[in-house]
Amino acid sequence: MSEKKVTPGPEELASFCARCAEDKKAEEVKIVNVSELSSIADCYVIATATSEPQLNALSSEIERRVRETWKLHPTRIDGVGTGSWQIIDYNTVLVHLMTPEARARYALEELWSGAPSPDAVSKLEAAARSKQ
Repeated sequence: MSEKKVTPGPEELASFCARCAEDKKAEEVKIVNVSELSSIADCYVIATATSEPQLNALSSEIERRVRETWKLHPTRIDGVGTGSWQIIDYNTVLVHLMTPEARARYALEELWSGAPSPDAVSKLEAAARSKQ
């Protein structure tokens, strides 16, 4: 008798995807809980790939291991062939695989962390100093 696999919750799936990325040598792997900030997903996994081949390898590895472990297929995979950013959409979890340049440009951690960006903080501090 085969054992039925239970569908993981968003945190478990995000942690698994992050481990898969780390196993394939992704850099700066982070999980951002956006459940309070977004209706799009509950968690983002953000990881840096140092090259387009690594970007493709990370995407393939995560998709394969999630499918083998839970028989889950992504709703879609976007950005294949762009060379800088791929997104694997598992509905409750979005996996963002980015080159260092794309990651710096889009700063998703700052956008979705609920914290103001460093530029916003600097502007607020400067405005406060000018009022003194």
